[in-house]
Amino acid sequence: MALHTERLDLPSGLDRAEIRRFVINVFLDELPGDINESQRYEYIVEECENRDIIIARQTQLNKGMDFRIQFRDIYFQGRTRRTRSPSHQHIVEDLTEKKNYDEAAYALLAEKITSIYNCENDSQITEDLRSLDLPVGYLLPEEICLTLKWLFIEQDITYWGYSGRAKLYNYLVSCELL
Repeated sequence: MALHTERLDLPSGLDRAEIRRFVINVFLDELPGDINESQRYEYIVEECENRDIIIARQTQLNKGMDFRIQFRDIYFQGRTRRTRSPSHQHIVEDLTEKKNYDEAAYALLAEKITSIYNCENDSQITEDLRSLDLPVGYLLPEEICLTLKWLFIEQDITYWGYSGRAKLYNYLVSCELL
């Protein structure tokens, strides 16, 4: 198995359709596997203050353009084993813990999640989140917000003809987290 590690930097100012197209075009440049060797890709997509966020391809579910969001140094409890990829439920639990810890600080985090959902420029969002004191849960505010950014992108790629990112966003709303 060949493992390729690359940076994937999204240009700023893209709307959700342009983001989807950009990411898929990066994937289209991947080398094909063959009978003797499979090709795996890890893209460093965010450099947070304490750790990087990575998207990994190919996935277990084998959905073509699908990917997993993961961390090198955090493990989340899965159904049967630990995983480096946070699930939607891990995100909900983390956000709930942050909201219960400090609702005022959490309000700013929720505002930033909505900004990311709306594809607003995240450079200022990241700076604002680095100073936010919510020291509970799996991830720091910056990490959870940027993880959601890539979960929204993954949902747009996988379910574009349906609700895309809106399904996850509305799930967070139904959990009273936004």
